[in-house]
Amino acid sequence: MRLVKGMVEPKDRLVLQAGCQHPWPCFGKPAVIFHDRGKIFTSERARAVLVDRLGIITEQAPPYCPSAKGTVEALFRWMTQRYARRLPHTNHGIHDAEAAARAGAMTLEELERYFYRAIVDDYQQSWDGLRRQIRAVLWEEAVRQTGVPHYLGAPDDLKLLLMKAQNRKAGSHAYRVHDRSRLSLQGHWYVCPGLLSRLSHREFEIYYDRRDISVIYLFVEGSYVGEAYCQAFRGQRVSEWEAAAMRKHDRERAKAAASATQQVRTGLQEEMEAKKSQRRRATRLREQARQFDRQREEIQPSQVLSELAARLPPPPESLRLPEAKPDPEKEYPAQHLAIRYRDKEPSS
Repeated sequence: MRLVKGMVEPKDRLVLQAGCQHPWPCFGKPAVIFHDRGKIFTSERARAVLVDRLGIITEQAPPYCPSAKGTVEALFRWMTQRYARRLPHTNHGIHDAEAAARAGAMTLEELERYFYRAIVDDYQQSWDGLRRQIRAVLWEEAVRQTGVPHYLGAPDDLKLLLMKAQNRKAGSHAYRVHDRSRLSLQGHWYVCPGLLSRLSHREFEIYYDRRDISVIYLFVEGSYVGEAYCQAFRGQRVSEWEAAAMRKHDRERAKAAASATQQVRTGLQEEMEAKKSQRRRATRLREQARQFDRQREEIQPSQVLSELAARLPPPPESLRLPEAKPDPEKEYPAQHLAIRYRDKEPSS
């Protein structure tokens, strides 16, 4: 759907960002799309958008017949022969993507910018030997003769139209609102105060862009009703692939934390079992001593008991509280406030 969006919309912004020397006038809504058996063209979602919504005819090329798509195959050959092999630090026969990326020292944004410049300033301005004209001039002449229809809708409507749809046809597994306040999608909770409560007992469709799943758009019977936001992302842009990597990383950390806490719980349990036997032994000893103390009067005579009580060591001073002494009696200055009395209550 991103390819369809780039095909329909003007490319002036891309030309300015890439710093191209020539314009890129090739845009518009085609009448027919001649495609192969790729899933992006044959899926139900692609047919619904291209055929039903945009009115574009899709025609599938015969299998194993690259000559039927000669223009596209020529563009692919130009990309591999004149663009990809001329990139800095390009190696042939070495199938190590990480080593090639480190040697190239180029970000994806830089690669995309150079690709746009190569298309506009090189491919579009090169000579077409079959049609005997420059390719950019061939496009302009064809537009003057036949014209190209343009998409006349709002850009925001086109964005919503081309988003990925995440729907469940089965009624028992359809998306539902939980607790009348939140919605679950791919393991994340989305909220929208006021809207989800009204959709709690209705079926709806979800649309989102895989490059940014922090926001999802809700449709009821084909009509846009609002959007829901993921609070866990805190307004940041998170793609579907980044979210999957985050969930995998969180699962690994949670597993490691669970293993560490399991060891702690096991150690605590073993220590409590050991302490339990020690406490049981100490309790038995204290109870035996208490019983012997109670039976001492039966064992020793009274005069011996008094002599033993006199020989007992005094209790430690730290356990004794100091003797209470009253504060000295003296006069403290006090200010007496005057009190005004009312003779009678005021009449209401």
